[in-house]
Amino acid sequence: MAENKLKRLTEDENQDSTAEPPNKKRKESSDLLKKFNCQYFYIDKSLLIKEFLQDESEIVCVTRPSGYGKTTNLKMLRYFFEMNYENIKENEFQNLQNKKYFENLLISKEKEDDQTYLDKYQGKYPVIYLDFSFVIIEETYEATIESFKSFIKKLFRSYKNINLKNLDKYDKEQWENFQSGIFSLYELKESISFLCLSLNEAFNKQIILLIDNYDSPILNTVNTSFYNEFFKFYKDVFLNIFKEDKYYHYLFKTFITGNLNVLHNIKTKINKKILNNSSFNIEFINEIFKNFDYTLIKDMIFLLQNGYIEKKIPELTNYEMLKKDYINKHREIIWTLLIEYGYLIVDVTTNNGIISEVRKLIIKTEDIREFIKKNFFEWKKNLFNVEKIKNTIDSLIRNYDEERIIEFLKDTIINNFGYDYDYEYEFLDKYYNIIYSLLSLSDECKVVTKKIFNENNDIRELLIIPKKNLKSNNNKNDIVYIIINYNDIVKEGCIEALDYNENLEFDDIKLKEKYDKIIKFGIAFNEKICDVIYEINYGNKTKEKEMQKKAYTGEEFQDASNKNFYLIDKTKMISTLINSENNAYLITRPRRFGKSINLSMIKEFFEKPINEIENEDKKFVFDGLEVSKDRKNMRHFHKYPVIYLNFMGNNNSEDKISSVFIYYKSRIDFNKLSEIQQEKWNKIEQKSDGVILQNTIKFLCTCLKEFYKRRCIILIDEYDKIFSEKLKSKSMLKTIKTFFSNTFKGNKSLHFGIVTGANNFTKCSLLKDDYFSDCYGFTEDELNKILSYFNISDSKEKSDSNKKKDGIKERLKKKYDGYSCFSNEGIVKNIYNPYSIMKFVKDNVNKKENYKLTNYWVNTGSNDELKSLIEKDDYNFEIEFLSLLSGRIIKVSNSEDSGIDDSYLRKNISYEDIWKVLFFSGYLTVADEEEYKENIKNMNDIKIKYTSNDPKVYKMKSNEIQKYKNELIETKESNDIIYYKIPNQEVLNNFYKLIEELNNKVIKSNNGNFTISEVLENFINGIYEKDLKMINENLNKYLIQFSSRHFPISNKKKSKKSKKSKKSKKSKKSTKSKKITESTESTESTESTESSESTESSPPEHVYQLFLMQLFFNLSVKGLVAEQESGYGIIDIGFPNKKVKEEYIIIEIKVSDKDDQNSLSKACKEAINQIDNQKYDEKFTNSFSKIIKYGMAFNRRKCLIEMKENDGNIKEYEDNEDDNKT
Repeated sequence: MAENKLKRLTEDENQDSTAEPPNKKRKESSDLLKKFNCQYFYIDKSLLIKEFLQDESEIVCVTRPSGYGKTTNLKMLRYFFEMNYENIKENEFQNLQNKKYFENLLISKEKEDDQTYLDKYQGKYPVIYLDFSFVIIEETYEATIESFKSFIKKLFRSYKNINLKNLDKYDKEQWENFQSGIFSLYELKESISFLCLSLNEAFNKQIILLIDNYDSPILNTVNTSFYNEFFKFYKDVFLNIFKEDKYYHYLFKTFITGNLNVLHNIKTKINKKILNNSSFNIEFINEIFKNFDYTLIKDMIFLLQNGYIEKKIPELTNYEMLKKDYINKHREIIWTLLIEYGYLIVDVTTNNGIISEVRKLIIKTEDIREFIKKNFFEWKKNLFNVEKIKNTIDSLIRNYDEERIIEFLKDTIINNFGYDYDYEYEFLDKYYNIIYSLLSLSDECKVVTKKIFNENNDIRELLIIPKKNLKSNNNKNDIVYIIINYNDIVKEGCIEALDYNENLEFDDIKLKEKYDKIIKFGIAFNEKICDVIYEINYGNKTKEKEMQKKAYTGEEFQDASNKNFYLIDKTKMISTLINSENNAYLITRPRRFGKSINLSMIKEFFEKPINEIENEDKKFVFDGLEVSKDRKNMRHFHKYPVIYLNFMGNNNSEDKISSVFIYYKSRIDFNKLSEIQQEKWNKIEQKSDGVILQNTIKFLCTCLKEFYKRRCIILIDEYDKIFSEKLKSKSMLKTIKTFFSNTFKGNKSLHFGIVTGANNFTKCSLLKDDYFSDCYGFTEDELNKILSYFNISDSKEKSDSNKKKDGIKERLKKKYDGYSCFSNEGIVKNIYNPYSIMKFVKDNVNKKENYKLTNYWVNTGSNDELKSLIEKDDYNFEIEFLSLLSGRIIKVSNSEDSGIDDSYLRKNISYEDIWKVLFFSGYLTVADEEEYKENIKNMNDIKIKYTSNDPKVYKMKSNEIQKYKNELIETKESNDIIYYKIPNQEVLNNFYKLIEELNNKVIKSNNGNFTISEVLENFINGIYEKDLKMINENLNKYLIQFSSRHFPISNKKKSKKSKKSKKSKKSKKSTKSKKITESTESTESTESTESSESTESSPPEHVYQLFLMQLFFNLSVKGLVAEQESGYGIIDIGFPNKKVKEEYIIIEIKVSDKDDQNSLSKACKEAINQIDNQKYDEKFTNSFSKIIKYGMAFNRRKCLIEMKENDGNIKEYEDNEDDNKT
């Protein structure tokens, strides 16, 4: 038969029984439509009858998908050829009843041997019509055989009116058995051949055998467990038909239709003609490819875009090749099936006629192309709606979830690991195809491949462009650049991929110039192992987002960023964490110094979002910031579980820990934990009895690592609050310390941890920060940037405390600067208090003058705790403390790694710890040796005298003091010395306020209640007003407030008990600084006892001189001098009378051996006489008309003051209570 005729017969319009009738198609009678199984119309295919008869082949096999007219044409053949089985006259078999259906069809006009085909062939043959789609495939082989028996039973019953007189007795009995359904499996296999032979014998005519959907039972059993057994049975049925025909010749013609040619094992034994002009069985293929099939997706995209594809074409040799498992492992068989089904044809014009293993396949027609396209995109759409696939695509183009991508790729590799690979590049292409095909499912982006690349290279590249970018030319959205690499060590392969093409050029596209943000994925494979790492690269034009001119003083980084508040970029701290090998950090800074907002920043950077909404809220927060400028930093962005604990607030520690467990229960699939883990988790969350606090966070890390596949980051803020809360007993202290130890030490699920607080209770680096020294507080450059941004100009204004005109920068420096921090590169100086600066900015935006400078930082906390600490041991009277207030830098001996003794929370604080508390709280800062020496150099003589611990200094003359200062400057200090200073005016003002509060404390006495402030004010006013009663009463009130240790007793005779006491105190003395009244080595302290009272005496004069000098200094006495030469000697203290300009006051101090009134009065007179005799007033008589001479006598904590004006008489103080006149 000519090929063009076959084409005409099989490729004319499809006979679709369900289609609507187009206007051009003529309607037929309802009888014909019903007879030929048509619904609306019939397209005349009757010439197929002529071609069928003329074809030399005895067997014709045609395959088509359902709806393509197979059944209609087969029924047409049946009703054309089938004879009338009833009332048959001899040699008159024609079925005249069916003839009418063909009288108007094309076949009626055809003739053969001068006879029409209707007269010669119509109704002249017995016809056996078999539709195997009615064979029901059951769950077992046995049940399916019973179903096949039922099919045969119905077949034989359809011939019940046939005259069987020509059959012998045995055949008649067998016929009846088939009609009744009683027959064996062997008989079942011969049932169809028996029917053919019986009809042949009954009518003495050859049979027309019509078989519809012959492959339906095979295709429906190919993926069952009994396929092999059923196939053998089914093959035997067909072989019996044609084997018996060879002997009996009962078949005239056979016409077989189906979806696929699966008769390969039969074709050598039968003579058949295959009209293999077939099409795609979409139901069967959809069943096989209902899951993600990356190979078919990629290749179909190429096929539809180009109209052809080059592929290997394996031969379809057996039914096993139709099994899902086989196809999944040998995907290349799909192309054979597509050819068999008639979708594609082999381009025979290529390769110059040489047969090649790789063939060029072409889509056969445009109709088929549209058919493929329609079903392919429907399949893609269904795949994209699969949750796992959709989530993975989102992870690649939107959420950047590495773990989810890895999980999908691993599953896909395992499920599709069927290709045989000759070399690793072909293996690499498999993964490339997976990713390409996956991304091509999304309608939101376009997948771009390289125009030119070396397929032998070990790199594959893809560019993913959001379609909204293509439409609007908007390059503000993320673009994804994927580099796929093959490497034996997959993690190294990911890094290699990320480091590849650092210039980010893709073909002729320079990505950095065109796009603002490039998400770069490095994906590496080694057989079934894969890893994924992504980083963020920014375009050349990407800038830090514009912030509004509104300063932020809160503690939530994301809140500030989302609301576009102004923030100073401290993200280099994140870079340090990424590049450091340490896994635990203790960071101590004063309150409001950025600890909390920096921890919040770290949390926002590292914490992995749990969904798209959370990711969208956070993904742009760090764009343009310092950390984003190194693409390698962005490999850690949003990738870790972060456990955040803040112990600030009213809730106890158990509540805080419970809240963390509640938070993470909502972020993981809790049911995937083991029953033991769930039980323990719930106990911690519910704060049940018996929960061991120490291991809770370590347990949480273990659980989270199972879900995130990464170690945890732990951030603990205000850790010192938990100590304050819990340090009620030593046992609880041990529990808390174990909690911190277990959380960080030996925690294999820990990536790194940070603990922050205001106080350093643990033994770690006390005054040294090698990592984050400039990450807290503002530097000079940052201050300038802030002032410029908020348009705060540097116009000159008169400062509050200086008549010189200072610019705003100078005023801010004095007010809020001065903090320092030691690092491995030395001391970092000039750190501004960040809270005060930002509060200042909020109050002074766009101002040119009249700036408001307030004590912002000190007002964020109460002075109660600080006042309580100092008040416990009257440290406000320590000479070091007074030195700090006067502007002097002090030095304190301390071990570098020592922490605060946490026992102070249960008892009085030690001398060493008070300085640490003040330092960690922000009231003091550190200085270096150079700054200390410069401070000494610039101090005047008076300050040197009254701030020195050395009593000899007080008696020094000017030239001696200069020499003393030089000795201090040249002294080489030990390594354990720390230098402290008050950082700025804000803190200094707070100390004065604190002293004022302490001095305003009401003191109860027998003579009535009073405050220190009142006593001191009355005392100095008494000096100015020459009121002896006021002077004596108030100075004695003030002295009585001191404990005996402030005025230690000098022993002329040391008792044994005293010596023992001295020895026992020796170790303590080495760690304590001298008080302002401590004497030299001859005036060592002992406790006063009754047995030694008579042998004790007061400290030497210089102790009281220093005491009064410090008192006058704190009372802001102007023109104060001490130990100044005048006349024949040196005056103790002198200063002008504030209230009477013509008067100058000279004070001489004496110490009395006894504390009775007469002894004290005698000492006063000696002092006044010394002023006269030594002519101390000589230096001042030219400038002042009157000299007020005070003689002050002391005995321990008792004193007496007498006075003389010029050359007048000495005025004595009358104590009315003692009724004695002095």
